[in-house]
Amino acid sequence: MSRLQWIFSSPPLSENLCNKIATFLRMTTGELLQSDRISTLPLANNGAVLLKQNDEILGSLLWMKINDSTARILGFGVHPELQGNGFGTQCWNQLIEEIQRQKMMRITLEVRESNSRAINFYRSKGLVPKGWIENYYAEERGVLMELSLN
Repeated sequence: MSRLQWIFSSPPLSENLCNKIATFLRMTTGELLQSDRISTLPLANNGAVLLKQNDEILGSLLWMKINDSTARILGFGVHPELQGNGFGTQCWNQLIEEIQRQKMMRITLEVRESNSRAINFYRSKGLVPKGWIENYYAEERGVLMELSLN
C-alpha cells in the first residue's frame, strides 16, 4: 500500500466527492448524512480532510466554524481496516494545526454515547464530555465533547 496522507479540501465539493464522503461516513460512523446535505454544509476553509488512495476514501473528517473562535466536527471516520494504526491521530494533529492557524480556540463535537472507542479517542486528544444531548440520534443520546486550545 502506498503511503497514505490526509489532504485538506475546501468547499465547494463535487457531487461525486459528496456521495463518496456520505457513503464512507455511513459505513464508519453510522451517520446518515446525505450527499446533498454535505454539499450544502457551511464547511470551513479546509473543512474537509480526506485520506484517499487512488479514488477510494479511507478516512474523512468534516468541520465547520460555529463562530470566530469555535470549530465543530461534523463527522470523522477512519476505515475499519486502518483503525489503530495512527491515521486518526495524524488527521487530528493536522486539524489542530489548521484550526489554530485560523485563530480558533475551541473544538466541539457530538458522539453516540455507545461509541466508546470514539469517546476514548477524543478523550486521549484532550476533549472533555460536557453533557448529554437528548434525541440527538434517533435511538440514543449524544455526548457533547469539547476541547479548549491554548
